[in-house]
Amino acid sequence: MSKSRFLQSLAFTPMIALLLCGQQSLAQGAHHFQIRAVSPAHADTVYPPSPVEKKSLEQLAAGFGVLPPHDSNGYDEWPCFPDFSYPNSPDCSSIAPGGLVIGQLAYTHSLSACDANTSSAPNCGQIFWFYEDDTGDTTDDLVVSVVVKQGLHYILDTGPTSFGPNPFADSVIVILDDTAFGTLGQSGPGNGFCYGSTETCVNPVKGPATMTITTTVGISTIKTTVNMFLE
Repeated sequence: MSKSRFLQSLAFTPMIALLLCGQQSLAQGAHHFQIRAVSPAHADTVYPPSPVEKKSLEQLAAGFGVLPPHDSNGYDEWPCFPDFSYPNSPDCSSIAPGGLVIGQLAYTHSLSACDANTSSAPNCGQIFWFYEDDTGDTTDDLVVSVVVKQGLHYILDTGPTSFGPNPFADSVIVILDDTAFGTLGQSGPGNGFCYGSTETCVNPVKGPATMTITTTVGISTIKTTVNMFLE
């Protein structure tokens, strides 16, 4: 399985779309990041806020959920947000503004579905994380990475991916990656779902795994972990 690493960025202003590419977007690899600003920061805040917030990134939520199916127009059915003019917004038309739809979460996931031990192995789920950017920083790069390990062994490592000068200051953002875990039948550093890193992936085995997600803008870094079990 080979996919272009690219990032589709949709600004929170309705009907305005912007396509951004990561530093490795011209290479071929297993990772397919999407990023969307889903609302302005402080959307429900009474101004002026008090006390003054730190200029930093704040982690909101993260998980590994069910892979979205495609709707009749070929778009992922989730995540979707009824407030904004994203291509899949009609999939959320039955819920009130302010809501969202994401894939069902679980701690236990299918090992057989997620074991990407051949080049034709499909993705099995969707990594996502939400954060609020209160940095006000539109100069420093937005850099993200995802690592999934079983003990000392890597089953996914995206390496650091820069999306250029931060386009989403003062927003709530979601970043997504449809994925599986393992070698894709490849060997050596940067193989399979370790594409973009210097690590060597192995195929997953039955047991616990830990996902670590890192997001950085300038001097502000947030890191969150998600535990899962492959069975």
